[in-house]
Amino acid sequence: MGGEDMIKIAVVDDEIEFVESLINKITEVCEKLNLEFKIDKYSNGFDILDNYKKYHLIFLDIEMPSIDGIATAKRLNEFKGSAEIPFLIFVTSHDELVFEALKSFPYSFIRKNKIESDLYECINHANSFFKELHQTIVLHTERKDIPVIIDDIIYLEKIKNYVVYHTRNQDYKVRSDMNTEFINISKYGFIRPHIGYAVNNKSVQYIAADCVLLQNDINIPLNKKYRENVRKEYFKWLGEYECLIIALN
Repeated sequence: MGGEDMIKIAVVDDEIEFVESLINKITEVCEKLNLEFKIDKYSNGFDILDNYKKYHLIFLDIEMPSIDGIATAKRLNEFKGSAEIPFLIFVTSHDELVFEALKSFPYSFIRKNKIESDLYECINHANSFFKELHQTIVLHTERKDIPVIIDDIIYLEKIKNYVVYHTRNQDYKVRSDMNTEFINISKYGFIRPHIGYAVNNKSVQYIAADCVLLQNDINIPLNKKYRENVRKEYFKWLGEYECLIIALN
């Protein structure tokens, strides 16, 4: 994996001996999976609140003084908003705390009495998810070829002799037609509600009778002849995506 693909991990626990043990076990798993990684350690939940954006995975001990893992996770979720990363992973030796911890929507749990098997499964699944998040497509713009992360693409729009890729950061113009671009992009979870548009399923808020509403109140027209297929493809994708998330958890 390249530098940008390095998995950054934080371990938050007040027990020094266990922290060192957990770091060693995480290191063993990452090396076994041939991952490039970096691990930092924190002794309390307050410190990670100021630094969470640096990490992909945060391992939180549920039982800590001052602010416990569950309270820390609730604060982190407030800060994260709708962002998927970092993934929060609770570490506990008390199964009875799991139900309370579930309210914080963790990515996974690591049981101290089954730490080796739980760790491997958790990190392996998370790595698969990260790979999907960082899939790219090369856009052949007039100036140069530009790799764009697929998850950053919100929708495509046909404007005259160009297809414009609207992403989270900027727009890219490709001299092409929508049929060609949709063939290239549809396998990544895109639907076509109109002859002049294609949208990323992950950006869809809801599908109405005559439009598809995306994030940031972007309104895409929904042509009547596309309506049935759009709904069919979107809900098929949604079911598969939710099954993937459940499997990863």
